[in-house]
Amino acid sequence: MAEYRAAIALAPDLAIPHNNLGNALSQLSRWNEAISEYQTALRLDPEYADARHGLALAEYGLGLEFAKSGRKFEAIAHLEAALRARPDYPEAQNNLGVVLSQEPGRLNEAIGHFEAALRIDPNYADAHVNLGVALSQLPGRIPDAIAQLEAADHLQPDPEVRRMVEKLKSEVH
Repeated sequence: MAEYRAAIALAPDLAIPHNNLGNALSQLSRWNEAISEYQTALRLDPEYADARHGLALAEYGLGLEFAKSGRKFEAIAHLEAALRARPDYPEAQNNLGVVLSQEPGRLNEAIGHFEAALRIDPNYADAHVNLGVALSQLPGRIPDAIAQLEAADHLQPDPEVRRMVEKLKSEVH
């Protein structure tokens, strides 16, 4: 963080060091400071997809041990803006799917974003897991869910994913 702060001191009008400092602060769960850095990066470069993505994650607490702040609509807006700026951004596709999957009636839209992430990066294990979990909620899609979870487990072995596969297989038989 000291190096990012030094870079900001040398070039305060560059968005990248603000974004990178936001990332570092997020890793330390210093949410308010991270959000401020992402907002500064976006003020300097409104089309900066990585900063939009980081801001969405910090505001919504995606994938983190952080209570959902209730700012899911802001997170959706930031993730959609990140994808407008950079449509080939698999992490933003996946994370937009995660947020949408929590919204009633938006599961199919979430599935579309997980599938888009996998078209961009077929080896994205988290997107396979998220797609598998989403598909498991739809009638008749358990075999597809199992296939996605097995693909994730093949890419990145995980005992929890293996347990999900075994549970789904037991429900089919």
